[in-house]
Amino acid sequence: MKNHIFTSAIAALLFTGAADASHNRGSVLIPSIDANGVLTVEATSFWRTSSVDRVRRVTITPPGASGTNFNMTQTTTDTSDTRFTRTVTTTSTTLSGGAGLYTISWGSCCRVAGAQGTNSGANMGTTSTIYWDGQSATKPITFDILNIQPNVLRNASYSDNLDATSDDGDMLTFDDSVLTTGITSQAPGYAIDGTGQITIDAASTAGYTDNSNSRNVGADVAFAGQINASDGTRQTGSVQFDWMFDGTDSATNQPPTVQDVVINATAGSTINQLITADDPNSGDTVTLSFLGFTGPGGSIAGSTFVPGMSVNPADGTFSWDSTGFAAGTYIATFGATDGSLTDQGTLTINLTDGGGMTPVPLPAGIVLLGTALVGFGVAGRRRRKD
Repeated sequence: MKNHIFTSAIAALLFTGAADASHNRGSVLIPSIDANGVLTVEATSFWRTSSVDRVRRVTITPPGASGTNFNMTQTTTDTSDTRFTRTVTTTSTTLSGGAGLYTISWGSCCRVAGAQGTNSGANMGTTSTIYWDGQSATKPITFDILNIQPNVLRNASYSDNLDATSDDGDMLTFDDSVLTTGITSQAPGYAIDGTGQITIDAASTAGYTDNSNSRNVGADVAFAGQINASDGTRQTGSVQFDWMFDGTDSATNQPPTVQDVVINATAGSTINQLITADDPNSGDTVTLSFLGFTGPGGSIAGSTFVPGMSVNPADGTFSWDSTGFAAGTYIATFGATDGSLTDQGTLTINLTDGGGMTPVPLPAGIVLLGTALVGFGVAGRRRRKD
């Protein structure tokens, strides 16, 4: 282990986005609807570092009406990984089509050149869906695409998890055969199982050659997939995603690793977890950060520190007293960087109802806690080789 620094079918919406030039590396749309029927879409997209763009606007087309353009608002730009720049944009609008399954899409031109599985300068775009009953808040799928480590070590097996959850407690399934706009073939050997685990065999990773275009470092092999949600009676949502794998050799710099940890506990108990990180390159210093904490109803808001949570920068301990919190799945997200390459890891806490307590619903506001908690050391993640 290396050194640490803590630091419907009834209605449909069609979204189309605009972007410039051949420099898109992937995207995903995550929709949610509040109890008043306000649909919010968060669009995460990846770009060449020298030509950064974003999902700029969407066209919303209600049933029986013409489309209306909405400008997206850029909320974050992340340049912490030297291979790509991530931008996150959002838009919100009040639904007018009533109950049903809404379809959300964006598309534009063009993708980066030189990547396996996509034509040079091909169009890009992904599609998501969400069912609204006409009155209730819903977020069937929560997914951070950065939880997929893009680095693939050639001639070694790869394994990583999507870490997708449902705020509504819906059942999730995963489809690795879905190809999004502009992707002509799936990454060789790439598969996703019923738990959301991605695997690629070593024989396949051997063919993950470097992008022939020197401007598109790390955009080597395109991949895509779809996450589906169901409440047992109907489809409640789906999320398509696509991105690029970066094929590397052992002689090149490898990213740090933050291990996914899953804990099962009873609501009202205190969760204690040691968080660590490491880097396969001898001598690299890993800088770690605590990025956020989510649970039923959305991200926990209203205080700098999550209620009942404490961190210790000296020894990397994580502690959370879950008294007063509802049963459900809670996820703490952590980041790691070696100064040029990055990884994300998650601590997933599955709380079951211990009885005799009154659940406290969480607010639906979005808060990233990384700024407040920079310096919190975290734990290991993702094995990409056996």
